[in-house]
Amino acid sequence: MVGNQQLNKELRQLAIKAQQHPANTKMRQIALTRLVNAIQRSGQLCRPYSGQFPGLYEDIYSSACNRTFLYICQNIDGYDPNRGEVIAWVNFIMKRRFIDAINEIFSSFVKQSHCSTKRLWTENLEQLVESELNPLLSSEIIFWIKEDPDGLFQTTHISNHTEVNFQYLVIKRIEGYSWRELSEHLKIPLSTLSRFYDRCLTRFSSHLREYLY
Repeated sequence: MVGNQQLNKELRQLAIKAQQHPANTKMRQIALTRLVNAIQRSGQLCRPYSGQFPGLYEDIYSSACNRTFLYICQNIDGYDPNRGEVIAWVNFIMKRRFIDAINEIFSSFVKQSHCSTKRLWTENLEQLVESELNPLLSSEIIFWIKEDPDGLFQTTHISNHTEVNFQYLVIKRIEGYSWRELSEHLKIPLSTLSRFYDRCLTRFSSHLREYLY
């Protein structure tokens, strides 16, 4: 506990120090470099979907790390120390960038691979979608969606299916229902459900970020 408290304090101080320097200055760059190095040394950076994509996971992870650190350096002013610890903010970003890295490497890999390898990758991606939503939802966000203080998630529903709203789908997925099971139960095409869900994530992304930070 003491170690985590010390780490959080160190990262918070480095982040604030970086924010204190004007953008595109040498001093901010130095502060950001120290912050990134501290995050890398911390051992607290998450590893989304560990154990999946054998043989290529490390490439995906490396790409996701680079994307995450680039985002942090470009958007350090978006971190609010009053709304959470640096490592929680970083790991939230990491989960989003990991999905981007999967898409990028998968697209590149498919163009160069044999058909059998393509099928393996396709199966892995399908399992990824089936096993978890994209992007990952933290327990804090899930709680907020369930509470739905503004009624946004209950009133946003699939056309002609008022009962199938964003909140309903999130809860059902948390309970363990797959998209295929929901599709069969609701008599709604799987693609319609998943596209609606993805649109909701895009639509509500700013609200979700504001809730966390």
